[in-house]
Amino acid sequence: MILFELLDTTTQGAQVLQCDTPVGPCDGNSHTSFIPDSSPNSHVPSLQSWPGQYDFKISLPIGNKDRNKWCYSMLQNKVYLCPLIAVPIHVKLLQWFDASITITPVFKESRHRVEAVMPCFNCKNKVNSDVADHLVMVEGQECVYKQVNERYVVSVPLHPPPPGEVTSTLLVKLSCLQSCIGGPNRRPFCLVFTLHDSSGNVVGRQVLDLKCCRCPSRDMLNEDKAEQKRQRPSQPINDFHQLDRVQALKRSAAPVATTGEKKKRFNIKMEPGTENRYRSVTVPVEFVGKVKTYINSLIAEDYIRRNQPNILLFSEDEL
Repeated sequence: MILFELLDTTTQGAQVLQCDTPVGPCDGNSHTSFIPDSSPNSHVPSLQSWPGQYDFKISLPIGNKDRNKWCYSMLQNKVYLCPLIAVPIHVKLLQWFDASITITPVFKESRHRVEAVMPCFNCKNKVNSDVADHLVMVEGQECVYKQVNERYVVSVPLHPPPPGEVTSTLLVKLSCLQSCIGGPNRRPFCLVFTLHDSSGNVVGRQVLDLKCCRCPSRDMLNEDKAEQKRQRPSQPINDFHQLDRVQALKRSAAPVATTGEKKKRFNIKMEPGTENRYRSVTVPVEFVGKVKTYINSLIAEDYIRRNQPNILLFSEDEL
């Protein structure tokens, strides 16, 4: 009897040593995930998408008109939304079954991955006290808000889509800004959608990158421009012939006057006798109008004498 117990204990120890599964990429056609950190129960959740055997996918509607509340960047695959604004998330499965989805906020940077994402103190006071500690909320009465390994998650039962549609919709919203001090504190985070079967096993996973901000359209445009510059490949001049052409263009270009150079002044020569035709006369303000009228009459009289002297009533000899 004692010998049997010793043999049984040795066998169990051998089984424990053989169950050390290596960490590797997940297989979309397999039924289970090879990544050990696949559920909220793990201290380091996985950020790798894994459709699984049910081809689990999430998407957002295209053509949102109210971009001041939320918008989606196709360049970055990222959602920008205002706090407490519900965003429709479409869920699609290859075959619908009795399942549930757990949504977990996770920091993207590895140095903050083990920390729980929570709202700040000010944002907690703006929502119901029952879910004040939860950053992620889903509209509906069947949601279950719970805490798993110090992470506040929300679990939603997944129902088949209505007749005529192929996706089921979840209305997801956030309660705190990404820039709030005491909450995310400018640390980027994402949402991990974990698909569970009726037994609680993980059968699929999707990751949604997002940012909660005051002006979603502005932040999306700025980050899209930065992403385009980052993706734009640098083009160094390695061709000697091209370098020669560039230098030749620089030499042939017209010289640009610098601020230190003096500008040339052109001397315009006036006709003889015309430099003394005008005189500066000081005139009181109240007589400016009369002086202008008198000057106009003199000009008109001079014009008549030169061009139409017959109009004058008296000739110059009679004056």
